[in-house]
Amino acid sequence: MSTDTSSQNSISIFISAGEPSGDLHSSALMKELKSQLAGKNLYFNGLGGDLMISEGLKSLYHVKDLATVGFTDVIKKYSFFKKAIKQSAEFIRANSPDTVILVDYPGFNLRLAEEIRSFYTKKIIYYISPQLWAWHEKRVYKVKKFIDLMLVLFPFEVDFYGKYSIKAEFTGHPLVKRINDFKKHNPVKASVLKTITILPGSRKDEVKNHMPVLIDTIAEIRKHIKINVNISIAPGLEHVFDEFRDRLKDCNLTKENTYSLILNSDLVLTKAGTSTMECALLGTPYLIFYKTFPLNYYLLKPIVKVDKLGIVNILLGKDVVKEFIQNDFTPANLCRESLKLLDDNSYRSEMLNSFSEAGSILGSKDASREAAGLIIRAAGL
Repeated sequence: MSTDTSSQNSISIFISAGEPSGDLHSSALMKELKSQLAGKNLYFNGLGGDLMISEGLKSLYHVKDLATVGFTDVIKKYSFFKKAIKQSAEFIRANSPDTVILVDYPGFNLRLAEEIRSFYTKKIIYYISPQLWAWHEKRVYKVKKFIDLMLVLFPFEVDFYGKYSIKAEFTGHPLVKRINDFKKHNPVKASVLKTITILPGSRKDEVKNHMPVLIDTIAEIRKHIKINVNISIAPGLEHVFDEFRDRLKDCNLTKENTYSLILNSDLVLTKAGTSTMECALLGTPYLIFYKTFPLNYYLLKPIVKVDKLGIVNILLGKDVVKEFIQNDFTPANLCRESLKLLDDNSYRSEMLNSFSEAGSILGSKDASREAAGLIIRAAGL
């Protein structure tokens, strides 16, 4: 695959995202780059998904082939990733794009940066920093060696990289604008019964690990109060729920917009991940859970540097939202916390006030616009 960018009016960008969230944020970034570089012909090549392709990406690999869960999945696909890195590096060597943008997905993207740094002399820019302050901190030395600029979503990440003399700029978080825009056009709907939404995960193994405990949790809660229950089905995972459908006849299995589900719920039970921040920004109380295969947990635990997974807890440095991880992920624990969040108005208010405090820390920047401007200046586009 090659692209004719011989015209002085043309700009070639290689952009690499390996997960659905990266596809979402990268597509917004691509759109903003096109806006700020209006009058130029932009050519995007790299790795991404349907949203990036719709913005003009010519994709070497699709995110659906790149997504993994845990160490065991990475090991199984080792030869595939090795080939993808090699082909991406060869493309960059052959086409010499005007800049390389790496989006999150550190296991792959930092290795790609290492592969190309020996011959690629233009700017390598990393958008959406890997959470090196939380785990795999040693990777910071790869960042220092191979990356020209880090664009980070949280203010404290600027200080983290500053300790290592790495240039980092705070863009704001892309979810802030996206959720504020959603709330402007989607008022809360009234409901007679208390409504709980469950977000069991966007990957097959997450759903299989979480649903048995969540089903028992729903049964426990219903012993105390009447509730409506929504269970969000991530794209492509309808078949994974087949084995649970008989036990979920009184629940609403739905593919409805996740933001709408969260906004119109009294409580959300969510797996650890981006959805925890979405709940906070949408202003719905929630609790966090996560359970992985014992081998994954055993391998991961020694390298994790933080004792909190929820970003609100990390931003505020305190236990605002309860986290039920691995052995703590039980129906009894989830039921107890759910009832407290549904019935104790003072407890709910305290949590909602903390969400506002976290929102103030994140600020109101349009992250895609900010990132695009920083990339254009850094790369001299």
